Amino acid sequence: MTKGRLKIHKRLYVIFYFLIIVTSIIVAEDVFLEISNFDIGKRAFHIDLGRNYAIVADYDGKVSFIDVFTLEKTEFTDSVIPMGGVYDGEFFYVIDNYKREVLKIKGNTIVRKLLLEAKPVNIKLINNDLYVVTTDPYKFYLIDRNMFIKKSVELPVHSPLIRNVGTQVFIPLFENYKNNVRLTELLFMIPNQNSYIINYNNITYPIDLVGYQGIIYFVTYFEGNLYKNEFKNQPKVAQFGKYTTEIELYRNYIVGSSLMGGVYYYDLTSNQTTVVLDEIPISDIAVSPDNEYLYAVSHIENKLYVIKDKEVYQELDTKKYPIDVEAPDNNIVLVLCTDSEELMVIRRFE
Repeated sequence: MTKGRLKIHKRLYVIFYFLIIVTSIIVAEDVFLEISNFDIGKRAFHIDLGRNYAIVADYDGKVSFIDVFTLEKTEFTDSVIPMGGVYDGEFFYVIDNYKREVLKIKGNTIVRKLLLEAKPVNIKLINNDLYVVTTDPYKFYLIDRNMFIKKSVELPVHSPLIRNVGTQVFIPLFENYKNNVRLTELLFMIPNQNSYIINYNNITYPIDLVGYQGIIYFVTYFEGNLYKNEFKNQPKVAQFGKYTTEIELYRNYIVGSSLMGGVYYYDLTSNQTTVVLDEIPISDIAVSPDNEYLYAVSHIENKLYVIKDKEVYQELDTKKYPIDVEAPDNNIVLVLCTDSEELMVIRRFE
């Protein structure tokens, strides 16, 4: 084939591909397309959301602040092992695990530091306060935005996660068993009430929870068991495969995913469980704020699955090893791909 014909074929291919996209946008109800991606460093494993910002900490020393609407990116590099950050509309707050610090940042400049006696591993901004959990030793800190410690509590076991149901905050006491020995009688700390959810059913490794009509449902990591928290009773109501990292409310379902395969739906009306993508390992899920779509990423298939009801609406190829998916807006989906060191920004076109 001559060079001239080859150029013509390439141009025709580009035009044809463009027409397919335009036709899809016109004909389909919605279509999802990647619109941008960002370099986020070698060791980034989760996305923190703060208002209009996605905050991604590369544990090798860089924090990326990305405006999900304007797609502007700034980087903060004056930390050693940053492990997360939040944004209150004016200031960023970043935790440095190595220096045991909480940093208050504006304009990429540190305006205040708070030194802790433990290594921070997670931070959330809830109820206008900073919630921080640590290791060495295991502790929970409640910190106001002026960097004053309002409360600190020792935790009995390794508890690296912070969850919330609305304004109510829960700390899963994750490593509550070791070598089949129970290390604590507690499942979740409720710091705002100075109380706990007690373990009545020999439940191991609680990792996430949701609230529905005033009732708490929670899931365990290794076994993937979904429990309903009742007064001195915690019946198992569903099985979400094995190695379940997260649950979400989606319409009238509790949904969860399994690293061994599948997205699971527990119907809160019928109490029945169904599964989709049961042969595909799923690393994370997210729900669009309008409850229209459920997003699932597979770290094995390098795919983002856009799910509507219980059907796969669209599949998108991702970069290598997607580990986290977030939906900060009805029309924006973020996918963090650890091996390719990129954050993908995907847009829903209506």
